[in-house]
Amino acid sequence: MVHLTPLLLKNYHGGHVVIRMSLGGCTNRPFYRIVAAYNKRARDGRYLEQLGSYDPLPNIYNEKLVSFNFDRIRYWLGCGAHPTKPVAKLLGLSGFFPLHPMTITQAERLRRKKALQEASKESADKLSETGEPQEMT
Repeated sequence: MVHLTPLLLKNYHGGHVVIRMSLGGCTNRPFYRIVAAYNKRARDGRYLEQLGSYDPLPNIYNEKLVSFNFDRIRYWLGCGAHPTKPVAKLLGLSGFFPLHPMTITQAERLRRKKALQEASKESADKLSETGEPQEMT
């Protein structure tokens, strides 16, 4: 009697296809591959196809490098693949998708935080010049 169960289980992975990031690189130097993989697979496990790459650490020009193969991403989305939130944010910043709402919210928070830091720095400078505390208006 021939058992076909292992052969069938080897080809069936369950779940659906997702477009996500697969971690590479070494300690304190992350590097991500943007891949199409089954959602049941391990994060850094086998994938169907590599669709791009992302280097989150800024280079000497203060740039974070991203590369995409838009034709293949369009193909996998047409096949029903689901992009994860980080990949959707990167695709939004590249102009492939509309901007993710959290990207806009995060930018506004960062802008407010910088404005508060500049205001506190200016008040500290005034305080050091005069030697007396002044009211902020």
